[in-house]
Amino acid sequence: MNALRQSRWPILLLMVLSPLLAEVFSGSMPATDFFQPGMFFPFTIFVYGLPILVLREVATRAKTGLLGLWCLGMIYGLYNEGLISETLFHPLDPANDAYGTLGVVAGLRIPWALYILPWHGLFSLLTPVLLTHLLFPRQAYSPWLPKRATWMLALITGGLAVARFVFWGENRGVQDGATFLLHLAAVLGAALVAYVVAMRLPRVPRVQAGADRPGARWLPFASGAGLYAIWFVGTEMLVSVVKAPWPVVVLYTSVAVVAGLWAVARIAATTWAAAAVFVLGAGTTQAAVIVLLIGLLTGDAFRALSGVVFVAVYLVTVALAIRRQSRAGQPDGTVDPRDQPRR
Repeated sequence: MNALRQSRWPILLLMVLSPLLAEVFSGSMPATDFFQPGMFFPFTIFVYGLPILVLREVATRAKTGLLGLWCLGMIYGLYNEGLISETLFHPLDPANDAYGTLGVVAGLRIPWALYILPWHGLFSLLTPVLLTHLLFPRQAYSPWLPKRATWMLALITGGLAVARFVFWGENRGVQDGATFLLHLAAVLGAALVAYVVAMRLPRVPRVQAGADRPGARWLPFASGAGLYAIWFVGTEMLVSVVKAPWPVVVLYTSVAVVAGLWAVARIAATTWAAAAVFVLGAGTTQAAVIVLLIGLLTGDAFRALSGVVFVAVYLVTVALAIRRQSRAGQPDGTVDPRDQPRR
């Protein structure tokens, strides 16, 4: 109980950060809508907060590296896009019109799934967890909830999402019985595969306390920006500008993801600040390209202004993270349990 009291602020921050980054800072939802009570509380508790908290607890207890945490984030993507908003299924709203009828196989939008699931892994789970751990390093390596509470929350949130999909979901009304069951099996099966892969991925990069090399502080930012440009901007260009056939889009996305994971897996260890700056580099690129640039191109002044604000917030956060790390000449007393001698 004492550990839970100490973790209440990290828990609250994580539950708010995840939908804020994934919905508002991506340009999907205006901040004026997000902070309405009828939207804020469902999103921070049920749509994002509790499932994200559960996945963070699973990753912490399993001692996954950042790759495993990102892979668990794809389970959240299946929860959100498969069971809640149902954008994975044709002819329902695809969230991005360019993917509406692209690569539909048995009613499943294959290119959209390959785009949005890694995206959720990056922005819905990995980024808010890293930022929360950076602010609360002493709670970073420890579970915040009792194991029993974690599994109860997992069963409740997962069970409610499945029940919603089966009994009240939109997809239920537009598919025949066999296709609907196929879609349910595809979501649950993909979630199981993602869990198994997350547990088997190399436990790297391993995050440890301490300071980065002074000359390499902006390198993670550039790497994160480059990764986002290759993965997501590249795919968007193929889909929206080039109008490439969907097998080409699938091939490009698959190769880009594998290459990106291979590059990240080569990093044996990093620090909380460096890892945070990496994902902030990806977020800054998203805000600049997807929000600011598109706002300017479409003449949407509110979106363009929002993009300016988001880029500024990301860059200020990067500067603060680098400053915080530059002061960390010595470890801050946080100890990774994996570094403790066995008794």
